[in-house]
Amino acid sequence: MLTREELKELFPNIGEEFEITSNADDNYSCVSWSVNDTKRYWWPYRSVSPYIYWPPGLLREETVEAFVALYEYCMFTQCESPVCEVGYDKVAIYALDDTPTHAARCWCEDRGWSSKLGEENDILHHALDALEGSEYGRVVTIMKRRRSTA
Repeated sequence: MLTREELKELFPNIGEEFEITSNADDNYSCVSWSVNDTKRYWWPYRSVSPYIYWPPGLLREETVEAFVALYEYCMFTQCESPVCEVGYDKVAIYALDDTPTHAARCWCEDRGWSSKLGEENDILHHALDALEGSEYGRVVTIMKRRRSTA
């Protein structure tokens, strides 16, 4: 489990305004977390494994286009604004040198963005740029979908 000090070292932009919201867990990834699945590890590895999930029929490659296609498969559409909106789930895709590295979700309008940090903790951070830098690169795409009322 990463400590607050380790997180501040990894993410210099994070400041003091973040919360560690879970223990380390290697059963799911940031992509899994962003679509609310904590039972499977989602990532487009080319090798097929019963421990790694990627929806059938989607391109298994680490490209922004493949990640956009994944979120479109999950009923998200691209949008311009990172501002959380009542009634919508949002996902931010981070990339480093055009290779996706991370996804954060905004599902709690009053609390901010939530991220699963690799096989480590989940955290709540109040700004997307809190995680930008040498680890994850920068936010390249924002996507949203209307929240289900069921």
